[in-house]
Amino acid sequence: MIRGLYTAASGLMAEMARTDVISNNLANVNTAGFKKDRAIFRAFPEMDIYRIDDPAASSPMGEVDLRPFIGVLGTGVMLDEISTDFSPGPVKNTSNPLDLALAGDGFFEVQTPAGVRYTRDGSFTRDQEGYLVTAEGYYVLGQNGPVRLPGDEDISINRRGEIFSGGAFVDRLMVVDFADRRQLLKEGDNLYAANQQPVPSASEVIQGALESSNVNPIGEMVNLITAFRAYEASQKVVSANDDTLNKAVNEIARL
Repeated sequence: MIRGLYTAASGLMAEMARTDVISNNLANVNTAGFKKDRAIFRAFPEMDIYRIDDPAASSPMGEVDLRPFIGVLGTGVMLDEISTDFSPGPVKNTSNPLDLALAGDGFFEVQTPAGVRYTRDGSFTRDQEGYLVTAEGYYVLGQNGPVRLPGDEDISINRRGEIFSGGAFVDRLMVVDFADRRQLLKEGDNLYAANQQPVPSASEVIQGALESSNVNPIGEMVNLITAFRAYEASQKVVSANDDTLNKAVNEIARL
């Protein structure tokens, strides 16, 4: 009975973690360049169940268990990892010359107080000093460092990420990718930290457009309802085990 409580409690904790992940996905449905997460679970090791109190529990040499095998007992579930789905989201035109989207795998490089970080969110603006920055004010990096846009002339950015101001070349955006994107760590503000060296990306830059989130709100709502139902099922298991323990302690003990 106690084992049943622990198994049900592991189910409650797992569904709580899955609900948090789904809720975060839904909260970022309209966040440009956001990539949804998935909660991945794994089962605790199963236990073999044998019939007890048989006259011969093992072979004469003790190497084979002769007790009849009944089956296996699950011992619960745990969160294994939170995996990010890097599949592309739909690209929407905005006609804003500083809105940029990436067609293909890759990330923009930005400079933050914590170091270089990476993002798919291309909703950039020009700050008071003329630097190209993110919505949070982080510098967007080019091959020559933070990109500075001179004057108020028209800005043109081609598919290779080359920036032109009034027809004059300014810089080329740093667009990179990673050999193993699964190791990227989300840090908030739609930024990723990397513990590996970036490599040049072959993705194309689209000016005047933004990549939308790859979250499917209908699918995530279905997943949320499924998580709630699984949580309720684990609650009922906890309640049933608690009632059984209550009877064992307060009623059977009287006999």
